[in-house]
Formats: sequence, C-alpha cells, structure tokens
Amino acid sequence: MPQLRLYMDKHIPKAITSELRKHGIDVIRCEEVGMGAASDLEHLEHASSENRIVVTHDKDFAKLHAQWQSKAKPHSGIICVSRHLQGQHGIGTIVKSIIMYDDMVEGEAASIKEDFENQVVYLS
Repeated sequence: MPQLRLYMDKHIPKAITSELRKHGIDVIRCEEVGMGAASDLEHLEHASSENRIVVTHDKDFAKLHAQWQSKAKPHSGIICVSRHLQGQHGIGTIVKSIIMYDDMVEGEAASIKEDFENQVVYLS
C-alpha cells in the first residue's frame, strides 16, 4: 500500500515528527541522517535520493523547485508549511493535514506520483 515518506527540515518542530510517527507515518529528521547543517539544495537532493518528501518552513525550496523544473530534474516533492502555523495549534494543524494526505494516498484518493512528485504543496 502506498504511503508518504517524509524528510523533516531542521526548522520543523520535533513534536511534529513524534506525532506523525505515533500514527505510523514514515518520517525522518535531517539531523537523524547527519544532514542538520546541510544546505537547502543538499536537503532536497538527499530527500529525493531516498524518495522522501521534504517538509519545510523555508520558502527557498520553492525557488529550488523552479530551478529543478527548468532543468527537468525530478524530486520527490516538497510540503511548504506556513510560518504562521506555530505553537500547539499550529503543530496540531500540520500533523492533522499530513495524516489526511497520508490517508488520501493510502485510500488512493491521491497519488504520490501525481500529487507530490515534482510538486510544491502549500500548507497554511
């Protein structure tokens, strides 16, 4: 059964990773794979090499996406989380939204290939 595979940028709260793991979602943090000090480009390259969707607050990933698209270079997807989603409420919103995406993929109402690969999904 298809499932989201996520790669958390260092600015995403660790509580989000913990909550997603409790719901059985495959997620790693950049620090867990020695990428804590990596550049945005290195994060996107690493995540894509492992078929993981980057989850980030960093708007620079939208620029990287455009650069990669212009070169026809594929990536596994980017979920760009709005910076206004802070605190417990914001964390809850992010977790619920990602769980919903995962449920949609598992239920085949969405597709990783069509809805995430080479896409930027904005979560606000």
